[in-house]
Amino acid sequence: MKILDTKLNLFICIAVVSGAATGWAQSTAEIFSRLDRAAPSFMGATATLRVTTHTAVINEDETQTGTVTVKRFGPNELHFLIKFTGENAQTIALKGEKLEIYYPKLNTIREYDIGKYKDVAQKLSLLGFGTPGRELAANYEVSNLGGDRVESQDSVHLQLTPKAADVLKQLTRVDLWISVKNNSPVQQKFQLPGGDYRLVTYSDVSVNPPHLPASALDLPKNAKRERMN
Repeated sequence: MKILDTKLNLFICIAVVSGAATGWAQSTAEIFSRLDRAAPSFMGATATLRVTTHTAVINEDETQTGTVTVKRFGPNELHFLIKFTGENAQTIALKGEKLEIYYPKLNTIREYDIGKYKDVAQKLSLLGFGTPGRELAANYEVSNLGGDRVESQDSVHLQLTPKAADVLKQLTRVDLWISVKNNSPVQQKFQLPGGDYRLVTYSDVSVNPPHLPASALDLPKNAKRERMN
């Protein structure tokens, strides 16, 4: 996998969405308050996802489908595992300061140390899963675009512009749809410089499922491991 692809998977593969019904309206302050109340009780989630990556220079889309599992391991520690299926199947796991990518055709896991990028990875790749409203307000300029309906779900559409200059160089904007029903992502669109974007859509979202062991985020134990720079 190219370094660029790895960075995109790290910062964008998992993304955020959700929302309020078309015609349903709520002030930004009310939305933030709702997210603040929901965040402490968030312990994990599972969902089906579809990721469409648009490359502007050749005007082409690439779509991957799979599942995502998110689990809280501490107040500021979320881990996730994304399992893409199909011809280019791969599994991506973020655990603390380590990003792992499993290639089933090679039965190989490639490990990346992301220590200095850990906080950014957590805030971007898991955006919307247990994210407090005060965190969105601290890290983004937020525009409330009102109610929307995505994947037959009522949601509220927020447009987020990163405040941090180093993040803004890599990510110009995030459109985030938050579910009115369970405050989880329904869809998110990461807008990149040059017109590229990644659109992540979630369905069958289950928040705080009753049985979500830590082993649900494990990769195959018999796979060969390679440490990458």
